[in-house]
Amino acid sequence: GGKFRSKASNCSRKVCVSCSGSSLLLFCLDDEALQECQSVPSGHCVRGRPSILNKFTLPLVLLHEHFDVFWLDLDVFLFQSPTPFVARTLQREPTAELLVSGAFAADCICSGVVLFRATEQVSLWLKNLLIWMYEHPYEHDQKAFSALLRSGERVAFEQELPLQPSQLPNWLFLDPETRFVSARHVDVAGWYGDPDEIVAFHMLHGDSDTADASRQWAQRNAMGSGYVPLLDLFFNQTTFPELYTTPLRPHRLDVLRDALERSRWPHPRPSVRPRCNETVPMSY
Repeated sequence: GGKFRSKASNCSRKVCVSCSGSSLLLFCLDDEALQECQSVPSGHCVRGRPSILNKFTLPLVLLHEHFDVFWLDLDVFLFQSPTPFVARTLQREPTAELLVSGAFAADCICSGVVLFRATEQVSLWLKNLLIWMYEHPYEHDQKAFSALLRSGERVAFEQELPLQPSQLPNWLFLDPETRFVSARHVDVAGWYGDPDEIVAFHMLHGDSDTADASRQWAQRNAMGSGYVPLLDLFFNQTTFPELYTTPLRPHRLDVLRDALERSRWPHPRPSVRPRCNETVPMSY
């Protein structure tokens, strides 16, 4: 829609600067977004249709063509290329097949940043997740993602889930403390450390969702700052176009540094953390 389209070209340019343009694929959900995408010289533009299922369909198609897929939501701002950090993670954990971002203060999955490796286990799992979402359209996609990895959230009782634990891909969290971090728009999000070490900042933009729980929490608790639409702030710095065409880090700009600091925790990530909320499945 129009409220996101105005940010799409700056988002595309920043991702192109941070990653290899030849391997970048941008999924455009209307003709205007496609036109914005085509105005950026690098990357490939794919016309799609609005559906949360596309978040799983497009990676699954690429997996079947033996491509590893690194998925980014639109409301993720890259501070630097994620490739070296993902590569080092896989060197340390060579059996990992799926890497996903998470929360700061709890072991909750955040599916806005995901590496899908082109393995049979990942393809099987993602196919079953897509089928589950198609057959249960009332369910939240991130909750289903977590539940089918047995990460805490629940969408059904164990015997009703489509895959056995032995059939799941080996998965790990991307570093949610300093590298792959999120805005403190919910109580368990945020970051800690040196901002120069941040790779990706997930802004948890809520305007694409009719649910307003995160916005209500932020208005009450986000260090007195209330909810700030960070997508508008980070991707609409018209007086600093070099932010989107060079490797300039966003926290070099005072207004973006202040916004980033509002999500900083005063202490490192807890060593003992709760699992994500194990809620009753929505069909019961």
